Amino acid sequence: MEQSITSSRDSIAGRRNGGGGDPHTTGRGDRLMDLVRWQVGFGPRYPGTEAHERFRRSLGDRMAEAADELHVQRFSVDLGHGPVPCSNLISVVRGRAGRGARGIPRDRMPDRPPLLLGTHFDTRPRADNETDPERRERPILGANDGGSGTAVLLDLLDRLSRGEMDRGRLERDLLLVLFDAEDVGDIGGNRFSMGARYLAANPLPAAVGTPGEAIILDMIGGREASLDIDAHVLHHPGSRRLTERIFGLGLSMELGPFLRPKRNGGSRFRHVVCDQIPFLTRGIPSCLLIDMDYPEWHTHGDLPEAMSGGSLVQIEDLLAHIVLGQGPEPH
Repeated sequence: MEQSITSSRDSIAGRRNGGGGDPHTTGRGDRLMDLVRWQVGFGPRYPGTEAHERFRRSLGDRMAEAADELHVQRFSVDLGHGPVPCSNLISVVRGRAGRGARGIPRDRMPDRPPLLLGTHFDTRPRADNETDPERRERPILGANDGGSGTAVLLDLLDRLSRGEMDRGRLERDLLLVLFDAEDVGDIGGNRFSMGARYLAANPLPAAVGTPGEAIILDMIGGREASLDIDAHVLHHPGSRRLTERIFGLGLSMELGPFLRPKRNGGSRFRHVVCDQIPFLTRGIPSCLLIDMDYPEWHTHGDLPEAMSGGSLVQIEDLLAHIVLGQGPEPH
């Protein structure tokens, strides 16, 4: 499996000499970066802060307006000073076959399991990778780590709502999920991806259904982004096949994050614990899109200036191809 993915990547990347440069970032790229800056404007957005609560409410209002349904899962985490409230936000976009319009009753399970597209919206309460110990204990703004995937999913939801994307081509329901409490790992005894763990362990209503596959985004907006492949998929056949199809689609579309070699010539394969793990371990095929070599990861340099609107556009283009059936189906 490792050889098959690596060989496919190398053959195409070699032909393009590592090409796939970022597209022109005006228009959609600027719009996506505006969404990132909107998030950063709230300040650090970690559980237990006023900024986190204000941001969560704003996200919920925005998603409720654009989605067919919005479901909120409430839970709590303890960061060392007592429980603080957290919320997963699950927007549902109904597929075709008479289920795409608002207000249609859903009293039975979907005919086909929905596709989950997810990311986390919270930010890290401390800057672990800062060299200065004093700066290390300050919370980060999380433009890319927290802001990039959220911007892409919000824009995708807006485009579906506005009719910019043909919802008549949706062959299945979509769950666009913003997870809370992903970045609380190793704080107060918590693990990473607490929100995703909660959703995976607490099923949604039957009328929403259990996802058939999950595609997770995290840190996909850096300059010259180069995506890693989560090595956990090598031991989970369904997730392996899903990852092969998605990376194969990214290569066929000649998207830079899939074509560029890793920095310093390193391997794409890494064991990454993120929001895909709770689904993967429950047998739900899952694929993580992440660039672990983002230089500003868990530092105070994780700002919009370190990002590329072009990277965001390319990841959203990939997702649009998948949800509209314009590329290999991810299953």
